[in-house]
Amino acid sequence: MNNIIKTFVASEAITEFALVSSTTDGKIAITDAATDARCIGVAQRACASGEVVEVLVQGESRVITGTGGIANTASLVMAAADGTVLAHATSGNYAIGQILPNVNQASSSANDQILIKFTGPNNLLP
Repeated sequence: MNNIIKTFVASEAITEFALVSSTTDGKIAITDAATDARCIGVAQRACASGEVVEVLVQGESRVITGTGGIANTASLVMAAADGTVLAHATSGNYAIGQILPNVNQASSSANDQILIKFTGPNNLLP
């Protein structure tokens, strides 16, 4: 699979490897909820508001784990606060990607970097 990276203008400061969503004015902002169907990708570097930033919209990218981390039994991830990810769970939430396993990192703690295959919002839990 080839990575697809596009550039977007940031509507706020964005951290490296944060999930981002499209805004109504055509810019991007940090994704803050697993219910956000507008999550379009992963910022590939940090940027300030108004700057152009590269966003992976399909393919493999590092992301940051949210509060509590992710157990080694998880395979799908969903958006969490501040553009981070958690294991996909709970009714009404979209999966945004699949964890790519790493023998050196079976599980993760909060603020760890993990590798995922970003697919965009799908697999909505009923």
